[in-house]
Amino acid sequence: MTPSPAPLRRIPAPMWEPPFDDELGRSPAPPSRGPASQGTLALAFMLPNDVPAVPVPTATALGHGLRLVGSPDAEEAVDAVEFGPQPTPRAQLPEPRRWAARFVQAVIEVLAGDRPTGQLVRWTTSEVFDELSCRVVPAPRRNRPASASRGVVRSVHVTEPADGVAEVAALVRRGMRCTAIALRLEGMDGRWQCTAIELG
Repeated sequence: MTPSPAPLRRIPAPMWEPPFDDELGRSPAPPSRGPASQGTLALAFMLPNDVPAVPVPTATALGHGLRLVGSPDAEEAVDAVEFGPQPTPRAQLPEPRRWAARFVQAVIEVLAGDRPTGQLVRWTTSEVFDELSCRVVPAPRRNRPASASRGVVRSVHVTEPADGVAEVAALVRRGMRCTAIALRLEGMDGRWQCTAIELG
């Protein structure tokens, strides 16, 4: 009969830091078992010249009213600057007159139900997109009379009151009727974006 093997025993391994000081002739010392030590991932340790690796605030520094946590208003301002829409100068944007003519043509096609509203998302602010979405005519194309003419941009006038800003007045003709569209374009994140629109 074969004897049964002895049960396995678990023996804790000794905790030793890696020999960082072996080139200086120092022998590695066992780590401190204080609350700040986590074995080989110690959070507090001393440099070779016995200076703590993590600076300790002095009484003088604490007396100057220094704060470790910023105010919520300051943090929100930094987030808005770093992560919000970034203005783009005019030199980095396409020519506004031709771009505005194409945009206005897309707007009148969206309002007539000839183009999906979602195609304007990238080129408008959320307020302008919501306003245009509410004015879309949801009439199916098959019920539209064949004689209905498509709106066409007849003229576009652009002024640039500031760097990266264009104000546009466009004349749109549909059949025998002419209407005007006014809009404001601002350079944001490397492209023109419509930030305000008035439909005639």
